Amino acid sequence: MRIAALFIVACLSLHALADARAGEQKAQLCLLCHKEGPELRFTPLLEAQPDDFLMASIMAFKTGQRKQPAMNTNVASLAPADIRDIADYFASKPFPSPRQNLDQVKIAAGEKLVAEMKCASCHTSTFHGAGVVPRLAGQKGPYLMWQLESFRGGNRRHPAGMPVLDIRAVVENIGSYLTSLR
Repeated sequence: MRIAALFIVACLSLHALADARAGEQKAQLCLLCHKEGPELRFTPLLEAQPDDFLMASIMAFKTGQRKQPAMNTNVASLAPADIRDIADYFASKPFPSPRQNLDQVKIAAGEKLVAEMKCASCHTSTFHGAGVVPRLAGQKGPYLMWQLESFRGGNRRHPAGMPVLDIRAVVENIGSYLTSLR
């Protein structure tokens, strides 16, 4: 844990040295999975995510705090400068407009739940995220629902304050609402 913290501090100190143009070249492997496509519905879109969030996520996979075999392997050899460049590249890109058919009833129910749960207190009022907090607005619905299920099932830790989501419909409604945002 101490080594991971030192590595994160080292990466943060490279923020001023980051190069989004170099990151574009380094991000090509990422773009094989992190894009639109029916077979890629469980991989998040990375464009317009906060750079500090992207860097922290890459580090979580690199250090094994988050486990997903392909991600753990793909980021294993990245140097701190590579991580920063890739994060800055994706943060500098506009968010894509995914094509999704959404249920308006689920969207309305999800909007109410998100307000009750005060999700905007961390994810910002536009749900575009900031700092180490991710953008949720417009993200792929299946990916969001999978992550909410992971929090609900204890397979992934969420910062304190997130209530337990006890039924699948709640997860679908929240995912539908967040996906509908731009």
